[in-house]
Amino acid sequence: MILLNLDKTSKLPLFVQIFQQLKKLIEENTLEPGFRMPSTRTLAEKHGVNRSTVYKAYEELWALGYLESRPGSYSIVRKRQKIAAGEPKSPKGLIPWESKSSEPCQLLHQAYSQLKYSFPRNLGSSVINLASLDLDARLFPVDDFRRCINTVLIEQGGALLKYGECEGYRPLREYIAARLRIHGITVNFDEILITNGSQNGIELILKLLTVPGSSVAVEAPTYSHVLPMMKYFQTNLIDIPMKKDGMDLDHLRQVLETQKPAFVYTMPNFHNPTGITTDQAHREKLLSLCETYRVPILEDAFEEEMKYFGKVPLPIKSMDRQRLVLYLGTFSKILFPGIRIGWIAAEKESIERLTALKRFSDLSTNTLLQAALNEFCRQGYYELHVKRMHREYRKRMTAAITALREHLSGFAKVSWTEPAGGYLIWLQLRDIRQDEPALQKLFLEHGAAMAPGQYFYAHYPASHSSEQPHYLHFRISISTLNEKEIKEGIARLGKALSQVYR
Repeated sequence: MILLNLDKTSKLPLFVQIFQQLKKLIEENTLEPGFRMPSTRTLAEKHGVNRSTVYKAYEELWALGYLESRPGSYSIVRKRQKIAAGEPKSPKGLIPWESKSSEPCQLLHQAYSQLKYSFPRNLGSSVINLASLDLDARLFPVDDFRRCINTVLIEQGGALLKYGECEGYRPLREYIAARLRIHGITVNFDEILITNGSQNGIELILKLLTVPGSSVAVEAPTYSHVLPMMKYFQTNLIDIPMKKDGMDLDHLRQVLETQKPAFVYTMPNFHNPTGITTDQAHREKLLSLCETYRVPILEDAFEEEMKYFGKVPLPIKSMDRQRLVLYLGTFSKILFPGIRIGWIAAEKESIERLTALKRFSDLSTNTLLQAALNEFCRQGYYELHVKRMHREYRKRMTAAITALREHLSGFAKVSWTEPAGGYLIWLQLRDIRQDEPALQKLFLEHGAAMAPGQYFYAHYPASHSSEQPHYLHFRISISTLNEKEIKEGIARLGKALSQVYR
């Protein structure tokens, strides 16, 4: 007979006491596998408790696999697998994930590991991070956004917590369509698809336009995170060199004449990583070329709003009479990166096809955040925030350019871009003998970090290799730093480079 020690004065329910004591007896092998448990009536009468109390304890043991029973028969103690939690883990599990993973996944995993190391986020307070393209959280209008979340929850309640429209929250799409008219782009709300950030938008466009073996024309250098994704989709990346005025259009013409890329990927405004902005003539020529060869353009306008020096030409999409441009926008690079809300503006038929792709991958984008963002924009908070960002980053970019001239102009073999907006500056080091890891280590020793240039190329130029060292590039980002931090970070770069160019 099983004897249990039950305390009827305890705050712990009796069924829990019974469950815990029986569980312990089974785990200690006092009650061995195959032992026939007393009936719930017998155990209840023996301990002076209600039968339902014992039955509830037995239910818990059945649910956790300590007992098994059949209708009309006794419960039997069963041998169960031990819970893995709390036990020391073996170095390797049963599944060899490296060999089980697909080859494209392996490439992504390697790229992720490299980028995580080369684009560090948490370097400690002693290092000034000029590598990160995050935003400065000190500028986030958190209270205004919180009020907007509260407002839409009160007004719309549970409707925002259901599955949302796959195309995106209609009022937000209507707002984006209206705002795009400021940039000369005329689209209706049904020509806009809300995405989980611009990265999700690029992925959807790759699914729409490519199959394994397709070619894609990309600027060299280009956005580092798009390259592994394009390789994952097994596309053939065609480098189009960047010149001082943007993509080399003569080279692109040759590519279009001899090959048929699925699309051309470009960032005409505040290009990542170079910071270059192309002029009107360049945009017209690029559009004309792609119209002639009937090749779509993916125009990545990730920093479209961040124009704060002089006049910036209108987007390529604004001239798109033949509707071959897919325009990619995002709130991540001016408002909150964490809400992951971007959009694609394109011809309605392509939006419908992209919506189908989105429907069967991630269903929809967070409706509550879309509604809150729409409220934030409709209340005028977004426009106020844009103006504040312009004021702040005009000063910050000016501080960065001034610091570069002060601390790096003494090095004849060092040059950099001077952007009309955005957050990025492209640094070139000529006739350099060290490789990028060695320089990165040197910069960190001086308390500063930059993003190495090699990760912005699909095919890193041979002149950058350790066998034939000639010049190297690094990307400077001021997006997370104030003026004081920018000045100090660039001063540290100058001290590091004084050891290189002695």
